[in-house]
Amino acid sequence: MECNAENFFRSIIFFNFLLCCNANLRFNNRQDLRRDLKNMSNKLEKLRRFGQNFLDKEMSEKIAEDLPCSAQDEILEIGPGHGALTEWLLHKCSNLTAVEIDNFCIPKLQEKFKNSKNFNLVHKNFLQFDIESWLNEHPLSWIAGNLPYNMATAIISHILPFIAKTKGCMFMTQLEVAERITAKNCGSFSVFCACYAKSRIIRHIGPEHFSPKPKVNSATVFLEPLEKPLCTDEKFFVFVRAAFSQKRKTIANSLSGPYGKEKVLSILKKMNLSENTRAEELSPEILLSFYYFIHV
Repeated sequence: MECNAENFFRSIIFFNFLLCCNANLRFNNRQDLRRDLKNMSNKLEKLRRFGQNFLDKEMSEKIAEDLPCSAQDEILEIGPGHGALTEWLLHKCSNLTAVEIDNFCIPKLQEKFKNSKNFNLVHKNFLQFDIESWLNEHPLSWIAGNLPYNMATAIISHILPFIAKTKGCMFMTQLEVAERITAKNCGSFSVFCACYAKSRIIRHIGPEHFSPKPKVNSATVFLEPLEKPLCTDEKFFVFVRAAFSQKRKTIANSLSGPYGKEKVLSILKKMNLSENTRAEELSPEILLSFYYFIHV
């Protein structure tokens, strides 16, 4: 069972308080106490900022089994934390590269896997990690990870333009994020994902499998690269974000600002679409056709 890092830091704070009360081991003054408490508070805040919830051993094994990799394959793991998932993934591949941002987790990972010759650790923010260069050196690898809840969409967005260089990706995210990824067309992010990959939810995971327990449910989502991306034009994604910018409004109203309402209504007519059509009613393919009409 993974240790609860937040409780660990709280215990240190309490221990420091006891030291302060001890006549033989006393802080020099109240400023020392405030300084130490502030340092511990900052570490707690850092954990919250990274959105870390550490996975238990039982579920880690099941999730690792879900990844369809062979013993000859390589894996890039994002946010290994304390290595719960890493431990099982290492048995399934020839080489695993783990990218971890948290200073607290790095020594634990180094110690835990010091005898694993196929384990490589990179201490870095994944959003600053040169994934394109790594995939050029390790083509057709798998990407996996228990993604920090507050960074999941940013991390996936960082990967998608290069997903064709992989065999596929499997991520654990907040259930709501997994549903957005796999939805046919619930928003700009789901369209962005659909342009690069087919997606499906593999497993639902309850809060009881994490430490500390999150207040939300989780899921693992599998992303399979399309043979050819639907679209990679950044201008198209700007168009899509504009189309979804005003929920519960028609696409004519949402796009009238950047493109002009008369032009949008004219295109709707050409495409045999109602003036009351909303963005969420259109498939990524139809949105792409709409985009081409806009830029004719």
